[in-house]
Amino acid sequence: MIVSLALTIEARDSTTDGHCQRLAQYASALGRTLGRDEDDVSALRRGGYLHDVGKVGIPDAVLLKSGPLTSSEYELMKTHTVIGDRLCGELRSLRKVRPIVRHHHERLDGSGYPDGLRDDAIPLLAQIMGIVDVFDALTTARPYKVALPFARAAEELRREAARGWRRADLVDTFLDQVARAD
Repeated sequence: MIVSLALTIEARDSTTDGHCQRLAQYASALGRTLGRDEDDVSALRRGGYLHDVGKVGIPDAVLLKSGPLTSSEYELMKTHTVIGDRLCGELRSLRKVRPIVRHHHERLDGSGYPDGLRDDAIPLLAQIMGIVDVFDALTTARPYKVALPFARAAEELRREAARGWRRADLVDTFLDQVARAD
């Protein structure tokens, strides 16, 4: 039922069509490559679908805005992680998914949201989702930007790792995996 809700939210914005499926595929494949157990791989798959479920609480005027967000709109958009975490609630089946939903926008240097976690305080599965989410956003067209080719998206992810936002080893493993799949 929650996955259906997540897909309904994705359907609200035609520019994100297929985003959840791609994230589920990228993240679960990376989890397997990293040797994670089947529970973690399953959580990554479900997390790909549910990572943005909290956007149900974001007004269409903000969610579907075609131009840049104002600072107050951006602050409102950032609440989707906390809303999503609450929506997942106390469902035992989503125990491993909730940290992905809440923390996929955290950065290793503490500049992410919603909790400003740093380094290993950010759950590994959320770090994986954060990397694949950025990659997919970079490589798909949106009303406010063109899709970047793989090489440019890879450059940007490596820059994020160099800034201290992402783990370089995870970025490199993911990019190698995507390059092999092409």
